[in-house]
Amino acid sequence: MRLPEVPADNRFRVLIVEDDPSIAKLVSVHVKMAKFEPFVAIDGVDGWSQFTQIDPHIILSDINMPGLSGHDLVEKVRATSMVPILLMTAADSEGYQMKGFKVGADDYIPKPFNPQILMARLIANLRRVYRYDAGGTSSAKPAPKDDDVPSMGLPSGWAKCEACSYLGPVAKFQTRDKSGQRVVACPNCSNKNLTFSIS
Repeated sequence: MRLPEVPADNRFRVLIVEDDPSIAKLVSVHVKMAKFEPFVAIDGVDGWSQFTQIDPHIILSDINMPGLSGHDLVEKVRATSMVPILLMTAADSEGYQMKGFKVGADDYIPKPFNPQILMARLIANLRRVYRYDAGGTSSAKPAPKDDDVPSMGLPSGWAKCEACSYLGPVAKFQTRDKSGQRVVACPNCSNKNLTFSIS
């Protein structure tokens, strides 16, 4: 079992395995804001292929994907590597969480999620493994700290609910009421107090 070396410039490689392009884009934007290097795989099979090529420092993976599930991907990665793995899924059940931990995941993030919390968990896992693990190189900078979490910025064409912190493309916030009138509200909690990106 191995870990990749800590990069001298602290640009940790983050593999994002997500079949929903809007979520993959959202996570990738926040990974870049944290000054890490994101790599996006469109499903579990692509995730495994990229894992073997880029040697990531951490993996963020969806669970329900075609071809190779997130749980299956974790098992394959764990056969050779101890990199931190965070699972993201809308299937927020105890059974899913337990299976994820049993196959080797380090953390579990239910969707929808606040990107700042996601990044805080990502940084905490990087810090735990690469700051405290003896496998890191002594000449490298220490792993990131909690205050390195980027402030909330919205990608162009996105909105955020101020009540529950749900974030997504503006189109997901647009719906119609019973009379057919257009309504802009959070799809998660129906709140109408929203923040929109300025593009």
